[in-house]
Amino acid sequence: FDGTLRVLGAMGYKTVEAAGWHGRSPREFREAVRGAGLDCVSCHYGLSDLIDNSEDRLAFARDVGVRYVLASSPAPSRAIDESNDWAHAIAEAMTLADWRSNAEAMDGIGRRAREMGLRFGYHNHSAEFLSYEGRLPMDEIVRLTDPEHVVLELDIGWVAGAGYDPAEAVRRYADRIHLFHIKDLRTAERVPGKIVADEQTVPIGSGTIDWPAVFAAARAAPLAHWFVEHEPPFETPVIEGLRQSLAYLDNLPEAR
Repeated sequence: FDGTLRVLGAMGYKTVEAAGWHGRSPREFREAVRGAGLDCVSCHYGLSDLIDNSEDRLAFARDVGVRYVLASSPAPSRAIDESNDWAHAIAEAMTLADWRSNAEAMDGIGRRAREMGLRFGYHNHSAEFLSYEGRLPMDEIVRLTDPEHVVLELDIGWVAGAGYDPAEAVRRYADRIHLFHIKDLRTAERVPGKIVADEQTVPIGSGTIDWPAVFAAARAAPLAHWFVEHEPPFETPVIEGLRQSLAYLDNLPEAR
């Protein structure tokens, strides 16, 4: 943990996002990150966890020093088929009613987060861009939540993974987007509303996503931070992939 943070800091990364606290207290986590020259500005929790334990989870994040707390996945009302890959399994487990009840729960969590000096947001996967009774879950989340309570962390890779043009999605939801997850896809398959068959991620700039267009579209959004992300299985060793991604982004004028 500590060595990885130091490698990232030395490589040139400045901010990180937590998805688990690695058995550390808020102070221990904060000191490890800052000791590597990094700033942990946001963190992830599953929405089910936040619904059940929002006060404790928000308080822990506040004590770490993050500014954003994100729901990293929806809360279905029925069990997920663990024999299926996660992207398809969560999409099949959710219903339109689930998405709407999730949005209502998020609005309440976001209201409490604001009271605690935090911003709350939602991080998408591909399911949010599939059709449920003729509606897109992302549209329902935006429609049913107060922008003061719920912002978006748009995962560009998962938008493309649902067959959509990420730059178009950025323009569509620009006023809500405070954060990006950026990861590149190897496949050029794009059928709107259909999860791609090949979900392999590759270093940023070596895949099929038009990053200049994405960052150009983001100029209309209150984008505060973005995070490079790779999903397993890793085609390129993790640290090397992060190095290649940063080198590409450092030379991308639109990302500055």
